[in-house]
Amino acid sequence: MYLPLGTYSPDIKLGLVSASRNCFPRSLSEERTQRLLAGCRQAGIEPFVPEGPSQIIETKDHAIEAARQFKQAGCDAVVYYLGNFSPEIEDAYVIKLFEGPVMMIAAAEESGATLLEKRGDALCGLLSAALAVSKRGLAQRVHLPEFPVVSAEEGVKEIAHFIKVVKVVKGARNATVGLFGPRPRDFETCNYNLASVNSIGIEVEELGLFDLQNEIKRIRAKGEDTQTIKADMKREVPSIPDEDFADRLSVYERAIKNFRDQLKLSGAATQCWSEQELSLRHVPCFINGRMAMGGFPIACENDCYSLIAELLGQYASNETVGILDINHSIPKDLHASLKDYPIKDMVGMFHCGNASTKLLKNPEMKYQVIMKRMMEPDTPADITRGTIEGQFAASPITVVQVHGVGDKMQAYLLEGHFLDLDPKTFGCTGTAYLPGFSRFYRHVLLGRFHHHAAVAFGHCAAVLYDAFKMIGMENIYTPLPAPMPYPGENVFYNGALR
Repeated sequence: MYLPLGTYSPDIKLGLVSASRNCFPRSLSEERTQRLLAGCRQAGIEPFVPEGPSQIIETKDHAIEAARQFKQAGCDAVVYYLGNFSPEIEDAYVIKLFEGPVMMIAAAEESGATLLEKRGDALCGLLSAALAVSKRGLAQRVHLPEFPVVSAEEGVKEIAHFIKVVKVVKGARNATVGLFGPRPRDFETCNYNLASVNSIGIEVEELGLFDLQNEIKRIRAKGEDTQTIKADMKREVPSIPDEDFADRLSVYERAIKNFRDQLKLSGAATQCWSEQELSLRHVPCFINGRMAMGGFPIACENDCYSLIAELLGQYASNETVGILDINHSIPKDLHASLKDYPIKDMVGMFHCGNASTKLLKNPEMKYQVIMKRMMEPDTPADITRGTIEGQFAASPITVVQVHGVGDKMQAYLLEGHFLDLDPKTFGCTGTAYLPGFSRFYRHVLLGRFHHHAAVAFGHCAAVLYDAFKMIGMENIYTPLPAPMPYPGENVFYNGALR
């Protein structure tokens, strides 16, 4: 989604409508709806409610009018609240006519003292309503919470969660990503299938590295101002080595921003490794991190899938994200505190130096060590400069990746945290604890997913999981608890039966 820089997720306009079965008191649904709305307002949520009788759906006319008002008001999604049993045909009809994401929740009974006169039977009604939705092929657009029968307070929490889910859905369905150049030969697994990307609503602009080269030439020929960018870069990282190098970086950032604005891009992926360094005379890491800090993630090695994972993680967390390698195992002697962790579930997460400076402790501009060995083995670093190095600050994290499976998309989700300890290596690097990682790595990642992953700096896997179902992911992989074997897992070898 094309968002203003500094914005990480789209705004959502939410609608809310209630329902009542004609053999139950309409007043019961009205009372319960008012309690739910009061809780929403207290939480800062102001849903649009249809005007007139269609606030409570009882008839087909109510359903038609409610859907019309939601569309006219520009609602992105709707909460459908069963205040009592509800009219199942009309329930499905509203959802069919609205055409956008809908969450269905049902009212729990409030008190034993009111069960005689004010029993709504929405537990029963939701069975009928959900089946009516499924029969009409509408289920993918409908979010059913894990616990869909709710008190007013629980309903507000589910509505807040649903808003986050819809941010991801809206962001994906309105996103266009720009890919500059082919993937490097040495990164065969950083490929993508256009049909799989389109299957979740994302569009792709396929461009060339030469397009960036030509835009940089145009900026220089026209004398387009990059001084503001250069001054901002120096403020952010005073260790930028010299004026000429700062000029290379600032012109490159201007070129990226120009393409972003012209093509209304949501994010980008660039070729890097190694033609970009030879032709543009820097690594793009610092600029990638700066753009991600502004809500425009840029993936390395022209990795379309990881870029998409970054975007989805950004929309869910409403914050800056990054792309890292699931890189290296952690030696037991790295730090004394690791005795408290299962070492096989510890992961060194690394990349050359493309992280936003606000995510790192003591960030500093350096050069790409591996590239220098290849490109500048006998001279001081020049074209391999531009990485940002430092330790990731302690933080909860969500690790997310997507990959094509045929013309569809699959994904995985992990949660954990970065530890506050020195990783003792180069790059932008952190030591992550990901519970259950070793089994997940063996039985999910190997053979299905490549080495990159997007990292969101917060726990948002629950939001992403529900959003992934709604946008049509073919498979969503998550860790299994220790007693439960993965398909094909050798339970005799791993000790699970001992």
